[in-house]
Amino acid sequence: MPWDDKNKSGGPWGGGSEDEPGKDAGSPWTRPSSGGGNNNDLEAQMKRMQERFRKRSNGNGGGGGRRGGGTTGPNFGPLGFVVLVGIALLGWLSTSVVMVDPTQQAAVFRFGKWQTNFGPGLHFHLPAPLEEHVLVEVENRKETRIGNTLEESLMLTQDENIVDIQFSVFWKVDSEHPENFILNVKNPNEAVEQVAESVMREVVGKTRLQSVITTERDVVQQEARKQVQALLDDYRAGIQVLSITIDKSDPPQQVIEAFNDVNVAEQDAETNVNQATQFANEVVPQARGTAQRILQESEAYRDQVLADAQGEASRFEQIYEEYRKAPRVTRERMYLETMERVLERSDKLIMDQESGAVPYLPLERTQRTTNGGQQ
Repeated sequence: MPWDDKNKSGGPWGGGSEDEPGKDAGSPWTRPSSGGGNNNDLEAQMKRMQERFRKRSNGNGGGGGRRGGGTTGPNFGPLGFVVLVGIALLGWLSTSVVMVDPTQQAAVFRFGKWQTNFGPGLHFHLPAPLEEHVLVEVENRKETRIGNTLEESLMLTQDENIVDIQFSVFWKVDSEHPENFILNVKNPNEAVEQVAESVMREVVGKTRLQSVITTERDVVQQEARKQVQALLDDYRAGIQVLSITIDKSDPPQQVIEAFNDVNVAEQDAETNVNQATQFANEVVPQARGTAQRILQESEAYRDQVLADAQGEASRFEQIYEEYRKAPRVTRERMYLETMERVLERSDKLIMDQESGAVPYLPLERTQRTTNGGQQ
């Protein structure tokens, strides 16, 4: 039988040659590969198999040679070579298959030049070395902290004060342009750190110290994120800035006590100003109301006096006109009217020759007494 091996090697691949006694090489199809599909390991495997075929052809591993001749057994070199070429071809074609996870993007390069991006799923491209792909995690949220040293944390404000600031930049790979992240960024953390620190110094330099540490921290964060993103886009870094968070913004440790004293003094001054403003808001309206009331009373008195004077002048002119027409009658009427006004407020006596002085009893009193008696 042509496959029979006198040395009981177990097959045409050989199990233990004279050169390697006691060593079971096994079948090349069942031997585990240490390269995981790597081309170099595949070439090494092919070389080892060719060496085994060469040994077989020289009569070192089998007993199936022809009888009566000095030649070796049947030559299986062409068949094995075809099998090996098929395996190599499959391994080569496998480099064109790419499986992208939901959190990844695959950038495809042809001879080092970017061609396209693949989203999640199974995709194909030309096999290596014509085209290659690089998988990039585009959903992982990364953090870069800035301000861990004094050189990074101390910044100058608009009012020429120094603020000790620490902040964090949260970012991820831009899912729309992962090729920029692969080609243009060598050290992404360092790039984000340098850009963010430069932008934060510019933003803080345009803001007053009190605003940075109190009321306008959110404004500083938003403005810094906007400028960092714009600068990274100019660099085509392929990085998307999610947010910037200021973790600490205080005066330097050396002057923090003096700064707190200044803050207390400013708060006391603000309290006094508020109290004075409140008092002014209470007193000024009252004074203005009193002044307005006095002014209105003065105007009313002025109008009354003018009206009385104008009335008296008009009445005098009317009397004078009547007097000019009938002087005697007018004098008597004026005399009687004047006496009437004078005498109506005093007790009067009537002198009679026969009875003497008789009290004058006005008719109105008589009628009032009579009516009172009837009731």
